[in-house]
Amino acid sequence: MNRNQVLKQRTITGIVFGLVVIALLLSGKPGSMVLAGIMSMMCTYEYMRMVFPKVKKKLRLSILSNAVIIFLIVSSMPPSSIGYKALVILSCLAMIAGIINLFFEYINHKRTYWLVSVLYFALPVGLFMTNVYHDQNFSGFFWLGVLIMIWLSDSLAYLVGSRIGKTKLLERISPKKTWEGFLGAITTLPIAYFIGIYFNAFSAGLDLQYLNIGIFWVIIAAFAWIIGTLGDLVESSIKRKFEVKDSGNLLPGHGGILDRFDSFIYILPFVLFLLLFISKP
Repeated sequence: MNRNQVLKQRTITGIVFGLVVIALLLSGKPGSMVLAGIMSMMCTYEYMRMVFPKVKKKLRLSILSNAVIIFLIVSSMPPSSIGYKALVILSCLAMIAGIINLFFEYINHKRTYWLVSVLYFALPVGLFMTNVYHDQNFSGFFWLGVLIMIWLSDSLAYLVGSRIGKTKLLERISPKKTWEGFLGAITTLPIAYFIGIYFNAFSAGLDLQYLNIGIFWVIIAAFAWIIGTLGDLVESSIKRKFEVKDSGNLLPGHGGILDRFDSFIYILPFVLFLLLFISKP
């Protein structure tokens, strides 16, 4: 394929993928639960295929165990329970451990693949599905807003980085990411404030007690900008370790599901943590 054909393929895939994600989120709880389930299972599948490309037994066991763990979380731990709150904190710590691993590389995926798949995919997605399932005021627009913050941050980082980027952010993991692009994406924050103040649909269902709605969305945007970027680097480090270009090939021109949802999965625990402490009981 020449460059124009690749760009056309990426554009078509991106539009179709985006429309499907938006449609599932805005369809309500069932669609959002289906989206989360597909996301978790496909990400687990792609991760296991990277670590063990020829060992199908471990792949099947990981997918099955993650499905069971998600079911147990959703069915037995409503957001008001102590267990749910403890798991949200555990999930945040697990993501921080993944970020630390970018610099010290102490995780051996061949040995800890099951634990990594549980903490990386089953736990945050299970907590998200629990939040959706038990939320009496659920609005898919809120989670669409979270995704928009990620997409906006990524786009701004790319636009700035591709034009003036010179200083590599973490070259041994992602040679194309630059400090200029990363810092350029900070403009997501004022845009998020504007969206929070003037687009009420994205805040539907929220019942805040401590934060101004604009500041709330600035914090969400900060998660998307900083933690989302680090989450993308965590996934890139796994791909580089196992010498693969993309996590999968389900999305032509975009790679796999994990390639598209790495940042979203990574910020999930932090968004859920924020919701625990700023929402009215």
